[in-house]
Amino acid sequence: MYKRLAENKIINKFLLLLTGLFVLNSKTKKKLKIDIKNVYRNRKKKELADFIKNKYADCFCLFSRYGIGDVFYTASLLKEFKQKNNGAKVIYFTEKSRLVNFLKAFPSIDEVVFDKDIKFLQDEQVLQQNLQKGKLNKLFFPYRGRKETSTFSDNYANLLDVSHEAKRELPVLSALNNCVAAAEFERLCIEPSKTVLIIPDATMFDYKVIDSSFWINLANNLKKASYDIVFNTKLREYKNFKNSFLPVMDFLAFTKKIKHVISFRSGISDLLAGTGILNMTVIYPPNLEVSWADNLFFRDMHKNHVQKYDTEFENIFNIHSLNSNFRTDCIQEIIYDYNDLQIIQKIMSNIF
Repeated sequence: MYKRLAENKIINKFLLLLTGLFVLNSKTKKKLKIDIKNVYRNRKKKELADFIKNKYADCFCLFSRYGIGDVFYTASLLKEFKQKNNGAKVIYFTEKSRLVNFLKAFPSIDEVVFDKDIKFLQDEQVLQQNLQKGKLNKLFFPYRGRKETSTFSDNYANLLDVSHEAKRELPVLSALNNCVAAAEFERLCIEPSKTVLIIPDATMFDYKVIDSSFWINLANNLKKASYDIVFNTKLREYKNFKNSFLPVMDFLAFTKKIKHVISFRSGISDLLAGTGILNMTVIYPPNLEVSWADNLFFRDMHKNHVQKYDTEFENIFNIHSLNSNFRTDCIQEIIYDYNDLQIIQKIMSNIF
């Protein structure tokens, strides 16, 4: 019996030692992973700096947040930016391969450089004070600088130091983009003039997405009114409907030909409105649930809200009203208030 107890003590001590080693190894592995990532990030940053210094010393090298709305706001102002800087070359860096052809469609961008490791610089929230040649300039929203800022759009004008009234340069559609769009209409067996595109899940920030039952109910009501319904999503909830998910420029060619677009507020809606697609209904979230947002950071920016609540933080997302951003009143903007029937009726009456 005593022998067995002694053996058990030895076994327990051994197991305890193994457990300690396992915990130690786990911590060590985690630290090692972080160290390796930091070493790689720092090396990559140096490589980028050397690459730019050697190849693009006389150019403005830019990269912005990878959201499609942020990219559009930046790229569409580069013609004005170049004119202000004596026609200096502009090189645009991106870590998203899907954005390469989109960026190349802007005539004022002289070259697009794709590098997946640009993402390592996304977490460096450096407030851009001025743009310099021969270095990688990080264009991040939000930034007000010293100029008055009334809309989301104004922030990007400030970043590039151009007028808030600067005329935007739009991406140029190619014959191939139009062919792809035509082929998509044929594949889906839909008539462009009767097609309504619904974009339910694209988001700009981390906020609560409207339940899929609303979008499905909306789609069914539109189908009863003899519209062809297409969802721009890969979510399984909408698998019983026709779905389309084209590359950005093909997507633009597609949306330019259809009857109406209904979108949750997102960077995609910025892109569409900015490229002149105003036959659109945009639905805003009832409140903002952004995990990182700081109420003080958004102080005094409520004046362009679609609807004003008690504090900016309660509905700060509405500062990005598309009608305010693009100085129009053609877009139907609706704050989702959980009254599905009334909202659906309002949308349908707008389309008719």
